[in-house]
Amino acid sequence: MVKKFIVIPLLALVLSGCVYSVYSNAYPHLKKISVRAFENRSSEFDLGDKVLNELTRQFRDDGRLKVVTQQPDCTLEGTLLSFEENIYSYDAANNVQDYQLKLVCSVVFTDLIENQVIYENKSLTLMEAYAVSEESSARFTTKEEATDELIKNLFRIVIQNSLETW
Repeated sequence: MVKKFIVIPLLALVLSGCVYSVYSNAYPHLKKISVRAFENRSSEFDLGDKVLNELTRQFRDDGRLKVVTQQPDCTLEGTLLSFEENIYSYDAANNVQDYQLKLVCSVVFTDLIENQVIYENKSLTLMEAYAVSEESSARFTTKEEATDELIKNLFRIVIQNSLETW
């Protein structure tokens, strides 16, 4: 009886450490990445820092590439060309209901070992809406939340078009 109380939790602990990953890497020779600061040509003062910090965190969390500052196997760099906030919708009383953020950037993902550009998009456009009215159906309620989602989408697009290329 005592063995059951010891063996079952121990077995559960061991099995919980086994994790299955569905991540793929079309370039297995790439192990380390340097995420370079994006040149910020937008009117948002701190957007470049936010993009750099969030992309770095996303690569760390993803785990396929180790983020380094020296001797990388590949780099991600880019330019934030514009960042706009426009009215997206009005309610029945003609009050603003939603705003839409639009980020246009240029990104380049380069394999430094093979000396080739894996992914490049000179005018990648990302959009996300956020609500300013309770009647809105937008997923986000603040500009900051919508901006964070834009950066997460940027990461997903870069990964899908570089490491997950079939």
